[in-house]
Amino acid sequence: MSSIFTNRQNTANQWIWPVSAMCLVLGFMCSLAWVTEDNRQSRIRLLPADQSRRLTEGAIDIDSYQELTTEVSKLRDEKTKLENALAGTNSQTKALNDGLQDAKIFACLTDLEGPGVVVSLRDSPRAGTGMAGDVSVSPDAVIHDTDVLRVVNELFNASAEAVAVNEHRISPRSSIRCVGSTVLINDVKISSPIEIRAIGDPATIMGAMNMPGGVLHEIRTSDPAMVSIEKAARMTVKAYAGPTEVRFSKVPVPKK
Repeated sequence: MSSIFTNRQNTANQWIWPVSAMCLVLGFMCSLAWVTEDNRQSRIRLLPADQSRRLTEGAIDIDSYQELTTEVSKLRDEKTKLENALAGTNSQTKALNDGLQDAKIFACLTDLEGPGVVVSLRDSPRAGTGMAGDVSVSPDAVIHDTDVLRVVNELFNASAEAVAVNEHRISPRSSIRCVGSTVLINDVKISSPIEIRAIGDPATIMGAMNMPGGVLHEIRTSDPAMVSIEKAARMTVKAYAGPTEVRFSKVPVPKK
């Protein structure tokens, strides 16, 4: 029995030394194969010049790569922050642009289109030409600046949102006056027939303008042919083209 045990022990001892030697050799080879930055450079220097050059040119600089990766990550974060900021700014920019457009509409500085009515005023066929020997039947047979002004005021009172007289936009700085027998709109001479376009709800404006006792009713008492009014499904009024410069007024500075 003891002889069997002794034989097995001897057999084990015979295998231990070769295995240990192989492990030692393998460990030594692994240590040699372990490449660090220092031994990598030293090994490259041991190679022939052409091979060393190819390896150096094709090698990746780990430090530079890590720095580049960090920089790309920072740029990506900045891009995200910028996109988020722009997303928030878009709504603010839209609100600012909408407010600017509203201000331009209120100041009559932009073209507008929409439904409305067209009022036509013309001198009565019974009115004289003013030439020698031609006597006017009545001063009321001629369209005056006051007639145009009252019609414009009545249109705005009837909820018109934009009004133009013979293509001249009526703005807060517009003037309607008479010089001799000529009507001036924004200091531009116009003559009969006079076409007044108004954008708004056609039914509301038509009802207001045809009220008994209104301005159109008074003109019609002189001659019904002097006035016509009709609805328009769509029309365009041009922007105010007169002066907008302000010389004497300014926005007050808030007191601290």
